[in-house]
Amino acid sequence: MRKKSYPRLILASSSRYRLAQLANIGLQLPGISPSIDETPLAQEGPEALAARLAQSKAEQIAADYPDAIIIAGDQVAAVTDSSGTLHSLGKPGDLQNAIAQLKLCSGNTVTFYTALSLVHNAKSATLTQVETVKVTFRTLTETTIERYLLSEQPYDCAGSFRAEGKGVLLFDRIESRDPNTLIGMPIMLLRDMLAKWNIDLARIVMR
Repeated sequence: MRKKSYPRLILASSSRYRLAQLANIGLQLPGISPSIDETPLAQEGPEALAARLAQSKAEQIAADYPDAIIIAGDQVAAVTDSSGTLHSLGKPGDLQNAIAQLKLCSGNTVTFYTALSLVHNAKSATLTQVETVKVTFRTLTETTIERYLLSEQPYDCAGSFRAEGKGVLLFDRIESRDPNTLIGMPIMLLRDMLAKWNIDLARIVMR
């Protein structure tokens, strides 16, 4: 039987976490990092921000690769403090910002919005969807927060932790369809979105 041929896939990111997640299922993709302004728009909520950034990344890289399907992701976390104020949590960048983020997370439920955007130039088509994960954090002492951050230094991770590492010890509960979503690449959603274009992800990685 003749093997079905699919367009090549490119990840619009150089994130080692997303590349590793895809490699774990047998999908070795080139990663090309886009350059976009990630500043939120006025009154833009965390879900809309994640979706917009993911699509902007995919569209930027797609312009240079018309024969490929471009995959891009973005993640924004959000938590409501004791006064009812909603805070978006991006990548902290440094220790002090990470401490502030984990203090907000302590004892609260944080919603992570992980957006996935696919651009298929040959079909002149774009798909963008958002998968959510709710993480309830334990009540964290300042000592626990500082020890964790100095140990793992997750300053390039939204929410200031690595779920695939020691960060899971900070959690009380995770609510998610797909645990991969929390790390940044919702594999099940990627499978479902590719299927809309009659591309079987399982067939690609299991051949």
